[in-house]
Amino acid sequence: MASPLLPYANAKVLVTAEGAVSLVGGRFQAAAGQKYYLNCFMKRAQYSGVSSGSKRLPLESQLDGEMLPGASGDSFYYRGYALQAAPVAADFELGDDDSGVTWTDVQTQKAYLLPGTVVEFQFGTEAPMTGRIERSNGVFGGEGIDEILYSEIGGVELQITGGEIQG
Repeated sequence: MASPLLPYANAKVLVTAEGAVSLVGGRFQAAAGQKYYLNCFMKRAQYSGVSSGSKRLPLESQLDGEMLPGASGDSFYYRGYALQAAPVAADFELGDDDSGVTWTDVQTQKAYLLPGTVVEFQFGTEAPMTGRIERSNGVFGGEGIDEILYSEIGGVELQITGGEIQG
């Protein structure tokens, strides 16, 4: 069953799963694995205590805001639901035509959506940005009540922090 939120999907996420691990130059390194394209319903959470709703980068506490001389930006927190996912080719980029993509409903936490995973993220009509998955399961750890919510919503909770540095 398709999610009732699907008509309101407003974000795309492109994530590359980890592939096989090998020893390279004395260090273990994971190769790039399968790429997945996600159709999501997300909401930007506005931070309290600031007028813009964002967290300035670099922070004022980091060398008086001069940690990145000549660059600044904003970081936002996005939360919502991953509704559909599709495996895509290794050369697929965010913004490519997705008319030939075969979507499947996301109903459980996926191994490629673990916290700390770096993703490419596009929210609405904003420019694509780099994001980091903060959480990909619900308030109850993805079990019990979360399973009921997932089946009714037709997706899995997803939280991403993302932003862009402007020159």
